[in-house]
Amino acid sequence: MDQLFFDFSLILVIAVALGALGVALRQPLIVAFIVVGIIVGPAGWNLASRLEHLELLAQAGIAILLFLVGLRLDLEIIRNLGPVAAATGLGQVFFTSAIGFVLCWAMGFDWLASLYIAVALTFSSTIIIVKLLSDKREIDSLHGRIAVGFLIVQDLVVVLVMIGLSGLGGSTESGPTLGSVLMGVFKGLTFLSTVIALAWFVMPRLVMALARSQELLTLFAIPCGWG
Repeated sequence: MDQLFFDFSLILVIAVALGALGVALRQPLIVAFIVVGIIVGPAGWNLASRLEHLELLAQAGIAILLFLVGLRLDLEIIRNLGPVAAATGLGQVFFTSAIGFVLCWAMGFDWLASLYIAVALTFSSTIIIVKLLSDKREIDSLHGRIAVGFLIVQDLVVVLVMIGLSGLGGSTESGPTLGSVLMGVFKGLTFLSTVIALAWFVMPRLVMALARSQELLTLFAIPCGWG
């Protein structure tokens, strides 16, 4: 138990030290924490593998990070910058998926595998980009708001496409059926409509009420991040 506590404390010390160094060098904290992961992981000192409870703490940390990043994803951005966000988001999804599909098809993949890979190539790391913009205090700037709007549109499109692809993957052996595709699209639209309704009407009021207590807000962040 003493060795376990020592290893965990050492990881925290390394994280604080490299985090402070990153701040001094004006680098995003997430870059410093990635370096920490390399140092304490299997490629480095291999400290993390000796902590059997570290996975749960990591999942809780990711959940809180997702919640905090989600607070900055304002759907009002799409309303204010709708044409720009839609044009850039849809354009990036279309061109990246089209080029990815052609390349995968040329490499010998079948059409369904090529479609899956092409859609996967359209993903951008919303968490990383929003965190970088927040650390640089540029998320409320014009280019920051355009980037966030672009990411929201992209995520919404990709979620719908992935749900549709899941309908294709669950089709019969004779091939995808129109019913399975339409059912997948219906489920996707229902899911997105529910999420948007919660984000617009429920979550803002709930978060404002819980924000009066930092402890309650942190506890609320964990299940929301996992969700």
